Order: sequence, then C-alpha cells, then structure tokens
Amino acid sequence: MKSRLLYLILLSGITLSALAQSLELSNKNGVITRNSTIIQMGSPDSAELVTYLHVKNIGVKLINVLCKKSQLVMLDSTETTMCWAGSCYPANVNISPNAQPIAAGETITDFDGRYVQIAFQPFKPGESLVRWVFYDEANINDSSSVTVKYTSYPLGIEHEAARQTMLSTAYPNPAGPSASFNYAIPSGSAGKFILRNMLGATVQTEQLSSESGKFTINTANLSEGIYFYSLVVDSKISQTKKLVVKH
Repeated sequence: MKSRLLYLILLSGITLSALAQSLELSNKNGVITRNSTIIQMGSPDSAELVTYLHVKNIGVKLINVLCKKSQLVMLDSTETTMCWAGSCYPANVNISPNAQPIAAGETITDFDGRYVQIAFQPFKPGESLVRWVFYDEANINDSSSVTVKYTSYPLGIEHEAARQTMLSTAYPNPAGPSASFNYAIPSGSAGKFILRNMLGATVQTEQLSSESGKFTINTANLSEGIYFYSLVVDSKISQTKKLVVKH
C-alpha cells in the first residue's frame, strides 16, 4: 500500500512538472495572455510592421529558448523574418537556429518579428496571421505563444481611402473578465462603441475620443453568453461583430 502511494505521489509530481509553464510574453502594453491574439495595424505608407516582444522565464531554472514562427494566413507579396538569440534570420527560417539562454526571473527584450512587403510590391489591403512560439529547447511542451494579426494598407494609398473605419475582432474571444478592441474612424467623425445582448438591449457604451486606438471593456459582470458589438460613426452603425463571454 505504501509503495503504491509513493508511486502515485511521484507520478503526480512528474505530471505537474510536465504541465508547468516557464515562459511569459509581454510588450509595451503589458503581459500578453498566453496563446492569445493581438492586432498590429499598419498605416497608409507602411512597408514594414515590427512586433517587439519581451520573453520572461518565470520558472525556477535556466532554460534555453527557441523561437518558432507559423505563418497561418499570409497576403500575397508579404513575408516575415525574426531576430532572436543575438541573430536575425531570413524569411525561409521558421525555427531559430540558436537558442537564447534565459535564467530564472530574467527577461529578454531583444526579439523582433518583421512583417514586410516583398521588394517592389506594395502591401495589399487585408490581414495576415502569424503565430510566434517560444519554447524550451529541452521540452517543447513548455511554451508560450502569441498570434499577431497584421492589418495592412496598400502602399501609396490615397488619403481619403485611408480614412475608412475599422473595428477589430475582440481579443480574447471568448472573453473572461475583459475584452479589448482596436478601431479607426475618419478624422473629424464622432465614434461610439455599443455592446448589446441577444435581446438587443444596450449593456455598455464607449465614446471614442480619437481617430484610432485601443480600448478595453469590463465583461466580468456580464452573464455568460453571446453579445454583439458595433462601431457607430456619426450616428450610423458601421460594423457589427459577435462577442462570446465565458467566465
């Protein structure tokens, strides 16, 4: 009986060790929820979008960390490159050849992932999805990732076209205690965010004070279920999307 109990305790320890996660990602806006999606917007003259990430070892021992990119959806004439572990690599490299040693409690701030146009071909309007994954070289299951939605505009776009409105997909979605959104509205316009429940009743509103930016709403007090959020520009609904709340 004692031998069996000892075996179960050892097995539990091994299982917990395997599930422990040592890596935490952040950027200038703070800690990034593990395996979430963030949005990076271009501008009318964008030829390159750069994602800067900080990678922290929140574990108890030094680990050697590799970076992997997965190009989930790519617009024509675009590509991605990465700089990690003291080197920058060409677009055809999906896993960094070098691992970055990170001591317990240490944060590495020199990662950048670049989303670029291929020479002489401007960005097409649309979105690309790229997942950046950081993992322990000795344990691929000890990892953290973020998916970046690169929203681009064509190079040389006319100024008037650049004034189009935009409302991002909520992140995270499903939302727990909060949800964040990126938006853009034409210069000089009045913008408002409205969140409605399934019955059409307004449960939250947010006045948009600038032409573009990010805002976060509190969903902790909302009941679980499906909601619809809209971007209203000059008293007219521009876009409506679905938000799922799950605590």
